[in-house]
Amino acid sequence: MPHGTVAQCSPRRDESRRLSTTKRRQRVSKSLVTLLIFFATIPASLFPAASAWSLNPSTPNISAKQKGESTMARRDILQYGLIASPFFFPRSTFAADEGEGMMSTSAVATLLRSVPTFTIVDDKGVPFMVVGEDAKVTGYFFTSYGEAARILKAAKTSADKAIKEAKAEGKSDEEAGQNPWKMARISTVPLDSAVTLVSKSSASFGGGNYFRVAPSEQDVEDALALTGQEDLAEGKAPLFYYADFTIDVGGNQRSPLYFRKSELEEQYRKTNPGVDAPKVLVTELFAVLAEMVRPGGKDNDLQTLIFVPPKESERKRKDCEKIGGKEAPFVIGQRIIVL
Repeated sequence: MPHGTVAQCSPRRDESRRLSTTKRRQRVSKSLVTLLIFFATIPASLFPAASAWSLNPSTPNISAKQKGESTMARRDILQYGLIASPFFFPRSTFAADEGEGMMSTSAVATLLRSVPTFTIVDDKGVPFMVVGEDAKVTGYFFTSYGEAARILKAAKTSADKAIKEAKAEGKSDEEAGQNPWKMARISTVPLDSAVTLVSKSSASFGGGNYFRVAPSEQDVEDALALTGQEDLAEGKAPLFYYADFTIDVGGNQRSPLYFRKSELEEQYRKTNPGVDAPKVLVTELFAVLAEMVRPGGKDNDLQTLIFVPPKESERKRKDCEKIGGKEAPFVIGQRIIVL
């Protein structure tokens, strides 16, 4: 399939229809589609190890058939993350230290860089981007490998079913098309780079391309159960923590924010054997990042925060890199749009 292709059979779209029927799921974003590509305007300096990224110029899309404070202050900041309005970083996100808060943007980027995210690309690293029900072109960075694998499996199955049904209706192979997901693989992108792309596209700098950080279904369920909310807006990623709970990291006490609730609970039991755990609290990734870099911030406790990814993430990151070989993990400047 030519890169920059428009294909059909969207797993995220099909998945979103199912998820929208239950209140404990993420909403599908809605907007008009435009085929402008903004990637070439992002300087390579925004990304660590830029040589590993393919910074190709923008290319037009090619039409195709279906192919494819104190502690209390910190608690207050964290506790209301899920209901806070979305925060959009300035264009200089993680590229320069402008108007720094308690932490510089470069310090936050370093903190995020060790957290892998997972995304779906083709064999050359060109990302699959989904057209939602509102026609907004969106790419996803999953916080867990398992969620990316689940979505990809659902995509392949859905496309195969659609092709089979088309042929059963008497359509030719050409009319039925091919499964665009057969050439897909799961790749990995560090969270700082994912956040940069998310923030720039959310700030209306994306020229029609949007990116979202996507938690797993279980993480969403856990967050909603804890907060009593009925839904979690798309693009929000819950983080789980205990008040006043710290762990030793290189001889320093750090306040961990976990992407997975069960792993927070497991760590507490290991650290405090025989002690009843306090109530699990939940916050949101972008709300925390916003507070870290907010000019005029005074809460020194924010500097003790660390982000703890799912425990299998590092192993899966290495697996993805091995499978990808010498190909770019994520090509900037091209995309495969799935309708």
